[in-house]
Amino acid sequence: MPKVPMARITTKATTRTLVISSQADWDAECPPGSATTICAKMVTTNSSGKRESLLLSVDKPITIGRNPACSYVVPDAVVSGIHCKLYAVRSSNGGIIISCHDHSTNGLILNGHKIRKTSVLLMDGDLLELPSSQKFECIILHKDPEQKVNIFDPTPPRQPALKVKKIDRYVVTSHCLGSGSFATVHLAMDTTAFKQVACKCIKRRANDKLDKIKKEVDILLNLSHPNINTVRAATNDDSFLYIFLELCTGGDLFSYIISHPDSQLCQAEAKYIMYQLLKGLKYLHDKLISHRDLKPENILLHTPGPYPRIQIADFGLARPKAYQETFNVCGTVSYLPPEGILALDHKHLSYVGMPADCWSSGVIMYIMLAGTHPFDYGKVSGESDLYSYRPSEEYEDSQYSQQSIQVDQLIKRRIVHGDVEYPETLWDKMPNARALCSDLLVYDPMDRATVQQALRSNWFSAELLDLELAYRSRIGSD
Repeated sequence: MPKVPMARITTKATTRTLVISSQADWDAECPPGSATTICAKMVTTNSSGKRESLLLSVDKPITIGRNPACSYVVPDAVVSGIHCKLYAVRSSNGGIIISCHDHSTNGLILNGHKIRKTSVLLMDGDLLELPSSQKFECIILHKDPEQKVNIFDPTPPRQPALKVKKIDRYVVTSHCLGSGSFATVHLAMDTTAFKQVACKCIKRRANDKLDKIKKEVDILLNLSHPNINTVRAATNDDSFLYIFLELCTGGDLFSYIISHPDSQLCQAEAKYIMYQLLKGLKYLHDKLISHRDLKPENILLHTPGPYPRIQIADFGLARPKAYQETFNVCGTVSYLPPEGILALDHKHLSYVGMPADCWSSGVIMYIMLAGTHPFDYGKVSGESDLYSYRPSEEYEDSQYSQQSIQVDQLIKRRIVHGDVEYPETLWDKMPNARALCSDLLVYDPMDRATVQQALRSNWFSAELLDLELAYRSRIGSD
C-alpha cells in the first residue's frame, strides 16, 4: 500500500513568549506581510500603568503567575505561583481554539463569571481577570477576508454583538462552536458549577416525537465515565431542544494527529489514547450501547497538551440494545466495517453496532500509528475496477460532489474486497500493536476482537500497571 500522508499542518516554533508594549514592538516582531504563528494576544495594563500584550502562538502555551519562571509574571500576593496556562491549538475546521486552564487557589473571573479548577474557551473580546489583580482582554487576530460581499463590508469583518439567553441555570451565548444540518453548538456558562459547557441546540420539527427524543437523551444523561463526553442536562421549549454537554477545550483527535510530524503519534502516546478509547467503549458496550460513528473527529481532547485525556463525543447516532441487528446503516463510510458497507448498498442486509465500533477503533489505531488511513489513499496503478457499487439513495439526495461519491465508492470497494496492508518498515518494529490492529480489522464480525479482548491484548498487558497509573493520575488532574 502506498504511504499517502494525511494533510499536514506545519507550525514555526518560537523561542520565547513575546510580550510587547507598543505598536513599534509589534511591527518589529511581526512586520506586515510576514508569516507568523501568532494567533491571539492578551492585552493588559500592569501595576505600573504600562499597557502590554502577551502574544500567543499555536502549540506554544504561556503561563501567567507569581513564579519568576512564568511566561508573564504578576508579582501580586493574591496571584498563585502558576495562576493559569493559555493554549492555542488547531481545530478540525482550520480555525484556532484559545483555551485557558486555571491552576490557582482562588480561581479566575471570565466576563464577570467566576471559574475554578477548570479549562475554558476564550473568544474574541473576552475579559479574563486574576481576582483582585490584573485583567487581560483576549484579542483573536483575524486574517483579512479573501473577498468582500460588497464594497461596504468592513476589513476585517465586524463581529456581531454578543447575545446571551438564560436557560435554567445556564447562560447561553451567541458564540457558535459548530453547526450542522439540524443543530448548532453554542458556548454557555453553568452559573452554579462555575464552569463553561457546550449547549447543543436542536431545531424541533413539526412532526418530531419529543418523547422518543427525550428517551434517547435520558440514556445519555445516565452515562458517567471519564472517557465519555458527559450530558449534564437537557430541556426544551416550543422551538428547540437544548442539550448541555461537558466542554472539552483541547480540540479533536484528528487535529491533534495531523499536528504531529508525518501525522503520526509515537507508539507510547497512541497506546495511551487507545487505552482510553477502549475503556470508554467497554463502558458503553457493557450498557449495550453502540456509538456507530467513531472517528478521530468525534474524539475530543479534554484539555490541550501531550498524552491527552480523551472523550468519546457526538452520540447522535448511538443505539441502545446494540446486540441487535439493524438495517439502519449510519456513520462515516471510511470507518464503516465490511458488513456495514454491504448493508449500506443492499437494503436487505443488516449489521450489529458493537462489532462495528471495534472495527472503527481499529481504523483509528492504524491512523495514529501509521499516519495514513488503511483504505483511504490515492488510486493505485492497476487497481481493479471489477467491483462497482451503485450510490445509495442517501448519497443521491445528499450534497456530496460527484468526486466525493467516487472516492467513497473506491474506499467501499477496498473495505469489502481488500486486505489491510502493514508496511514492514513501520509495523515490524511494533508486533504487538500490529497484532491488536489486525484483530480489530478482521473481516468477519464474529471473529473480530471485542473491546474486552482488545484490552487484554499483549500491546497493553506488557505495560498495564504504568498505563493505569498514568490514566488515574491524568484523569484526576484534568
